[in-house]
Amino acid sequence: MKKIINGIIIVLSSIFICFVMIFSMLPNIVLNVSITIGGFVIPILIILITMIIEIKKSKNKEEKDKIRKFWLKTLFIIYCLLLINILFLNNEYRMRGFQNINTFSKEHFETSNIIPFATIVEYIRGMILNNINTSIVIINFATNLLLFAPMGFFVPILFQSRIKNTKQFAIMIIMLTLIVEILQFITYRGSTDIDDIILNTIGAVIVYVLIGNGMMKYEKD
Repeated sequence: MKKIINGIIIVLSSIFICFVMIFSMLPNIVLNVSITIGGFVIPILIILITMIIEIKKSKNKEEKDKIRKFWLKTLFIIYCLLLINILFLNNEYRMRGFQNINTFSKEHFETSNIIPFATIVEYIRGMILNNINTSIVIINFATNLLLFAPMGFFVPILFQSRIKNTKQFAIMIIMLTLIVEILQFITYRGSTDIDDIILNTIGAVIVYVLIGNGMMKYEKD
């Protein structure tokens, strides 16, 4: 019975996510932010509730760990698909301001930043001088800090045999976000900015230090 219920949950989750992913790949279609987020949040909530119920019903520690790892792997896959959707597919944020510039044109290179902290300093200066919308700065900082933050939770649990300390984790995030920025530059699915790498790494490392280390100790016990 549990396998049937789990199968139904996975199928329903796949339908929600596939709907968002497919429509996000279609030309000239930009899904509303609430629809995009809902397509991922609903499956995540359903899976979390299911995982909690199944763990509480199970009395065997080994079975509890098996249930937890199964659903966490599922959540990690959903999170990766969400990242792909946010970073590379059509959405209201990505399609705003990146439509009328040709790839590898002069304007394309001008929108890129390879100077560390240049964008961060510019935003802070703009807030101090009150010549930039504060909400834009907050959203930009918050988005970049939170985007890869879940990695700090998932990696220690799912890849603890490969990533064993904060240094290795930070290097992994830097390499991952660097690849993302290079792909964004080549495909021009957003602005390429080294400060994004810095903020992405800071957000992920903070979660890793606060939560990840504890999860690794728990897994070993």
